[in-house]
Amino acid sequence: MSHAVVKEVRSVLIPLHERQILLPNATVAEVMGYQQPEYAGDELPDWFLGHLAWRGVMIPVVSYEGLLGEPVVEPGFRGRILILNALGEHERISHIGMAVHAIPSLVRVSADNVVPVNPELDEPQPLIRQHVELDMSPAVIPDMDEIERQVLSVIEEL
Repeated sequence: MSHAVVKEVRSVLIPLHERQILLPNATVAEVMGYQQPEYAGDELPDWFLGHLAWRGVMIPVVSYEGLLGEPVVEPGFRGRILILNALGEHERISHIGMAVHAIPSLVRVSADNVVPVNPELDEPQPLIRQHVELDMSPAVIPDMDEIERQVLSVIEEL
Protein backbone atom coordinates (compact mmCIF):
# COMPACT_ATOMS: atom_id res chain seq x y z
CA MET A 1 0.00 0.00 0.00
CA SER A 2 1.43 3.35 -0.93
CA HIS A 3 0.69 6.60 0.87
CA ALA A 4 0.04 9.51 -1.46
CA VAL A 5 1.39 12.87 -0.44
CA VAL A 6 -1.07 15.72 -0.83
CA LYS A 7 0.46 17.96 -3.44
CA GLU A 8 -2.43 20.30 -4.05
CA VAL A 9 -5.08 22.10 -2.05
CA ARG A 10 -8.55 22.64 -3.41
CA SER A 11 -9.18 26.33 -3.02
CA VAL A 12 -11.39 29.21 -4.10
CA LEU A 13 -10.26 32.36 -5.86
CA ILE A 14 -12.58 35.11 -4.71
CA PRO A 15 -13.05 38.34 -6.70
CA LEU A 16 -13.36 41.55 -4.73
CA HIS A 17 -13.56 45.08 -6.11
CA GLU A 18 -9.86 45.63 -6.88
CA ARG A 19 -8.19 42.38 -5.80
CA GLN A 20 -8.66 38.65 -5.45
CA ILE A 21 -8.31 36.58 -2.32
CA LEU A 22 -7.38 32.93 -2.12
CA LEU A 23 -8.75 30.59 0.55
CA PRO A 24 -8.83 26.83 1.01
CA ASN A 25 -12.19 25.45 -0.07
CA ALA A 26 -12.71 24.01 3.44
CA THR A 27 -13.04 27.52 4.90
CA VAL A 28 -16.13 28.23 2.77
CA ALA A 29 -19.47 26.95 4.07
CA GLU A 30 -21.63 28.43 1.31
CA VAL A 31 -21.82 31.05 -1.42
CA MET A 32 -25.16 32.85 -1.65
CA GLY A 33 -26.59 35.68 -3.69
CA TYR A 34 -25.89 39.14 -2.31
CA GLN A 35 -28.44 40.41 0.19
CA GLN A 36 -28.23 43.71 1.96
CA PRO A 37 -27.22 42.92 5.56
CA GLU A 38 -29.38 44.28 8.37
CA TYR A 39 -28.12 47.71 9.33
CA ALA A 40 -25.73 47.62 12.28
CA GLY A 41 -25.62 51.31 13.21
CA ASP A 42 -23.59 54.45 12.56
CA GLU A 43 -21.20 53.92 15.46
CA LEU A 44 -19.69 50.78 13.91
CA PRO A 45 -16.77 50.73 11.45
CA ASP A 46 -17.61 51.01 7.74
CA TRP A 47 -16.21 47.51 7.07
CA PHE A 48 -18.83 45.95 9.39
CA LEU A 49 -21.76 45.77 6.96
CA GLY A 50 -24.31 44.35 9.41
CA HIS A 51 -25.89 40.98 10.15
CA LEU A 52 -27.53 38.41 7.91
CA ALA A 53 -29.83 35.52 8.76
CA TRP A 54 -28.26 32.28 7.58
CA ARG A 55 -29.59 28.84 8.54
CA GLY A 56 -31.46 30.28 11.51
CA VAL A 57 -28.43 32.16 12.88
CA MET A 58 -27.53 35.83 12.60
CA ILE A 59 -23.99 36.13 11.26
CA PRO A 60 -21.82 39.25 10.90
CA VAL A 61 -21.06 40.42 7.36
CA VAL A 62 -17.86 42.27 6.54
CA SER A 63 -16.04 43.94 3.68
CA TYR A 64 -12.47 42.64 3.48
CA GLU A 65 -11.36 45.68 1.53
CA GLY A 66 -12.93 47.88 4.19
CA LEU A 67 -10.98 45.98 6.85
CA LEU A 68 -7.82 46.85 4.90
CA GLY A 69 -8.74 50.54 5.12
CA GLU A 70 -9.85 50.75 1.50
CA PRO A 71 -13.20 52.15 0.36
CA VAL A 72 -16.17 49.85 0.88
CA VAL A 73 -17.75 49.22 -2.51
CA GLU A 74 -21.13 47.47 -2.52
CA PRO A 75 -21.18 44.46 -4.86
CA GLY A 76 -23.17 44.88 -8.04
CA PHE A 77 -25.67 42.48 -9.59
CA ARG A 78 -23.03 39.70 -9.66
CA GLY A 79 -22.27 40.17 -5.96
CA ARG A 80 -22.35 37.32 -3.48
CA ILE A 81 -22.03 36.72 0.24
CA LEU A 82 -19.36 34.19 1.04
CA ILE A 83 -20.18 32.32 4.26
CA LEU A 84 -16.89 31.46 5.96
CA ASN A 85 -16.41 28.95 8.75
CA ALA A 86 -14.96 30.68 11.81
CA LEU A 87 -11.64 29.09 12.73
CA GLY A 88 -11.70 29.84 16.45
CA GLU A 89 -13.93 28.41 19.12
CA HIS A 90 -16.08 31.46 19.81
CA GLU A 91 -19.51 31.32 21.34
CA ARG A 92 -20.52 34.56 19.63
CA ILE A 93 -19.64 33.63 16.03
CA SER A 94 -19.53 30.34 14.16
CA HIS A 95 -19.50 31.90 10.69
CA ILE A 96 -18.64 35.22 9.07
CA GLY A 97 -20.18 36.57 5.89
CA MET A 98 -17.92 38.38 3.44
CA ALA A 99 -19.28 40.55 0.63
CA VAL A 100 -17.65 39.58 -2.67
CA HIS A 101 -18.10 40.92 -6.19
CA ALA A 102 -18.68 37.76 -8.22
CA ILE A 103 -18.91 34.00 -7.95
CA PRO A 104 -15.65 32.50 -6.63
CA SER A 105 -13.74 30.11 -8.88
CA LEU A 106 -12.65 26.68 -7.75
CA VAL A 107 -8.89 26.28 -8.21
CA ARG A 108 -6.26 23.72 -7.35
CA VAL A 109 -3.24 25.20 -5.64
CA SER A 110 0.10 23.43 -5.84
CA ALA A 111 3.77 24.29 -5.84
CA ASP A 112 3.54 24.37 -9.63
CA ASN A 113 1.03 27.21 -9.91
CA VAL A 114 1.40 29.43 -6.82
CA VAL A 115 4.34 31.68 -5.99
CA PRO A 116 4.70 33.79 -2.83
CA VAL A 117 5.27 37.49 -3.54
CA ASN A 118 6.76 39.98 -1.11
CA PRO A 119 5.58 43.41 -2.23
CA GLU A 120 7.40 46.55 -1.17
CA LEU A 121 5.02 48.05 1.38
CA ASP A 122 5.48 51.15 3.49
CA GLU A 123 3.75 49.48 6.43
CA PRO A 124 2.80 45.88 7.22
CA GLN A 125 -0.77 44.81 6.58
CA PRO A 126 -1.91 42.67 9.51
CA LEU A 127 -4.99 41.32 7.69
CA ILE A 128 -2.90 39.85 4.88
CA ARG A 129 -1.13 36.59 5.56
CA GLN A 130 0.61 36.40 2.17
CA HIS A 131 0.64 37.98 -1.28
CA VAL A 132 0.81 35.33 -4.00
CA GLU A 133 0.60 34.84 -7.73
CA LEU A 134 -1.67 32.00 -8.80
CA ASP A 135 -1.12 31.06 -12.42
CA MET A 136 0.52 34.46 -12.92
CA SER A 137 -2.48 36.32 -11.45
CA PRO A 138 -2.03 38.31 -8.19
CA ALA A 139 -4.02 37.27 -5.13
CA VAL A 140 -3.97 37.74 -1.38
CA ILE A 141 -4.29 35.11 1.33
CA PRO A 142 -6.15 36.85 4.18
CA ASP A 143 -5.33 36.37 7.85
CA MET A 144 -8.58 34.74 8.96
CA ASP A 145 -7.56 34.73 12.63
CA GLU A 146 -7.14 38.51 12.57
CA ILE A 147 -10.42 38.99 10.71
CA GLU A 148 -12.17 36.99 13.44
CA ARG A 149 -10.48 39.09 16.15
CA GLN A 150 -11.63 42.30 14.45
CA VAL A 151 -15.21 41.01 14.11
CA LEU A 152 -15.29 39.83 17.72
CA SER A 153 -14.08 43.21 18.95
CA VAL A 154 -17.01 44.88 17.18
CA ILE A 155 -19.58 42.31 18.27
CA GLU A 156 -18.52 42.64 21.91
CA GLU A 157 -19.39 46.34 21.73
CA LEU A 158 -22.94 45.68 20.50
